[in-house]
Amino acid sequence: MSTDTGTPRDFSHAIGVVGAASSFGAQMLLYLERERPDCWLVAIAERPLRWPVERISTYRLAQNRVGGILTMSDIPDFMQQKAWDMFLEGHELTIADIPDVLQLEGVDSLIHVGSYYDGPNPEQFCADAQLWLRAARIAGVRQFIYLSDVRVYGANADNPIPVTERTATNPNRQHRYLAEAEPALPQAEDGGALTGGDADEEMKVVILRAAMSVSPDHASPATDELLLPAITANRKRSFPLQFVHHHDLARAIEQVIRKRLHGVFNVAGDGVVDSLNILDWCRSSGLPRHAGSSLSLNSTGRQLSKHPLIVSSAKFKQTADFRFKYSSARAIRAYCHSVLLEPA
Repeated sequence: MSTDTGTPRDFSHAIGVVGAASSFGAQMLLYLERERPDCWLVAIAERPLRWPVERISTYRLAQNRVGGILTMSDIPDFMQQKAWDMFLEGHELTIADIPDVLQLEGVDSLIHVGSYYDGPNPEQFCADAQLWLRAARIAGVRQFIYLSDVRVYGANADNPIPVTERTATNPNRQHRYLAEAEPALPQAEDGGALTGGDADEEMKVVILRAAMSVSPDHASPATDELLLPAITANRKRSFPLQFVHHHDLARAIEQVIRKRLHGVFNVAGDGVVDSLNILDWCRSSGLPRHAGSSLSLNSTGRQLSKHPLIVSSAKFKQTADFRFKYSSARAIRAYCHSVLLEPA
């Protein structure tokens, strides 16, 4: 179940990642390993990790979900001892075990990859976020970070430009589960950094609503769903789009932990990029001539061409004292050209 049985007593901080085997979760682990040598990492996932990581405990979460509870009375007497042996030998981590695991590992900050999960059942993964939030509170975790995306706002005609964290969520029908999965925050909690006596208060919750995110070799589930329909829906009229590079998103999450922030924050690279430019860059990378033509006319991606969804990251940049290394244009160019443009 775990590759390391000891608790991280020699480390100042333990960071857990739920969904660590997802594409972004794996990148997040590598970034934390490099940037936080003082931290112990705890990875929890339904699949094996993509790459080896040092200073880590890894836990495999059971994929199978049993609808009922098996009791001893359901097992014939002569099979009960064998049943116990089989259970103890093959037991995998379940949601019920999570509080004990988090407490055993001394997890101080827990990152849930949320809508960035690219496994076989994203809706169930997001729905389980409330269980993880409850488990984190039981275990005494001090900070819970949930990674969401701008689809929770919806591509709507009445959206302000730019959309701020105070804008009500109004997702399209197929994305309602994304908004429902976000942890609830007190109405008065606007978000900010913890100071003074706040340090000993109850667990702080952070929601990061990221723009479409990309890196040279990967795009988030939101980008996979929205990008091609958006840029192919209207090939002759330009409209603005926003992106964030995965390197900047990992930096943002690490800064949330370092600053012990709380509240809701939008995250998007500076500026916007013209849809026609993206279409040209994608064509040069082999975009099929009729890409997107078979996609639903009601898809959110196509709605973006009529109702651009542009969010403001001003609150996060000011509160976290954060500067993006990639603009929206530079992030999507890196993805379209598959050229690593990592800044020094």
